[in-house]
Amino acid sequence: MGAGGAVLIIVVGAVLLFFVAVALVLLVAAGVVRLSGKNPKPLAWSGVGVLAVPVLFVATLVVWSQLTRDPDTIELDLREPIRLSSLPEDNEEFPGMRDYNSDRIDLVLPDGERFEAEVDGVLIWSDDGYVTRVTFDRRARDEGEAETLGATWEAELDGSGTVDVEPDYSDHGRVRAAVLADPTS
Repeated sequence: MGAGGAVLIIVVGAVLLFFVAVALVLLVAAGVVRLSGKNPKPLAWSGVGVLAVPVLFVATLVVWSQLTRDPDTIELDLREPIRLSSLPEDNEEFPGMRDYNSDRIDLVLPDGERFEAEVDGVLIWSDDGYVTRVTFDRRARDEGEAETLGATWEAELDGSGTVDVEPDYSDHGRVRAAVLADPTS
């Protein structure tokens, strides 16, 4: 996340906290008015209405994120250590490795560049509970695609990973790639 995203989160958080504070003041004022024997309903309803704004915003954000997320995409930021326990568990797990049948991979490489690709599967390797390597592959769908895809991945990974092209695999070949993650950075 960039600096602009962090500033946006801080601003939205401050606005939501402001709404909560105003709502609490209105609700406390309603309680004070009630103790004085007057009608507290207008203040109480105002407090509930103001409190509904941040609650509805957060609920909408949660529902929207669940609807728009792609569960078949493995997303990892390799600039920082990644705990294996933080990864989704709807997959096969073996000692030191998780096997995902993912359709896409979205990596932030150690140099900060982004790598996205359609894949047929992702293996995530670990040691001492931290991700150490990510490997992924894709079978070529058309004649000659393996070589082209291999060159594309190699250029996009730009030294952050290795690419291996197997032109004789299956019908049209397969491309495999591996990106190392430094669990101590």
